[in-house]
Amino acid sequence: MRRVLVIFSLTAIAFSAPMTQAGERKLTIVYTNSLNGYLDYCHCKNDPRGGLVKRATEIKKIQKEYDNTILFETGDFFTYDPDHLLAKYLIRGYRHIGYDAVLFGDQEFSIGIEKFLQHRTELPFVCNNLLIKKGTWRRFFQRYLIIKRGGLSVGVIGTIASDVFRYYPRTLTKRLKILDQVQAIKSDIDTLRKRGVDIIVLLSHSGYERDIALQREISGIDVIIGGHSQTLVKRPKRWKNAIIVQAGADGAHIGILQLTLTDKKISFSNSFRLPDEFQPADDPHIRSLIREYRNTLKKQMKGLRF
Repeated sequence: MRRVLVIFSLTAIAFSAPMTQAGERKLTIVYTNSLNGYLDYCHCKNDPRGGLVKRATEIKKIQKEYDNTILFETGDFFTYDPDHLLAKYLIRGYRHIGYDAVLFGDQEFSIGIEKFLQHRTELPFVCNNLLIKKGTWRRFFQRYLIIKRGGLSVGVIGTIASDVFRYYPRTLTKRLKILDQVQAIKSDIDTLRKRGVDIIVLLSHSGYERDIALQREISGIDVIIGGHSQTLVKRPKRWKNAIIVQAGADGAHIGILQLTLTDKKISFSNSFRLPDEFQPADDPHIRSLIREYRNTLKKQMKGLRF
């Protein structure tokens, strides 16, 4: 849920161990969270945000500027309110952008379990500790993904905390079973290491404080990309080699985490892009989705009687 957004800085923060140029391998992780349904930009002088229509263009620019980019989302891209029509267009927008892995948040269930499950194959969703009761308890999402980029093998795990659904009605939560995070993550780390991955990234919809706890309790994670608490982490914390990042509220920021690997050591720098109503240009495809969404909404409203 909402948290006050801290001051934004364009300056990258770098933390580096001694490195040599020989054998360096680089990866750029682009990460987003907490769009909160902002398909379009808003005219907000005190809280500028570019919405998905600007984000798409900015991500394309980032992918041209940086080598070996990989794109992640950690949830709450739907609104708090049950708006299935908007959800459909948000999913289409995310698919157009081309995310490599997506973790859902609690807000994705605002439209109801069945309607959200209709979209489960439309994006590369990943979550290792959520079961949904549909007749029997079933796992509908992949536990982890392995993504190849720039000669590196990246293992991606998704996890969601047990308390994120605390404001939802019992009619919904009784069909959700959230397994122990630590146990599930450790199991997947063992599997991924056996499969020879170079980096393990945890996509976490748990909140910043919980991510710090996971970072301290579990070894073997290289990067934790957080969500849910809408925290803008300007200075990523590092503990047991894990780096924690998160990109703030309302989809305003796009995070850029640059990793350099040498001899199993990782140095990194973190920075943000902040699209607004003026820059960059609209993504043409998402602008057309916005027009289609608004026209459909108008037709639906005309059919209602008050």
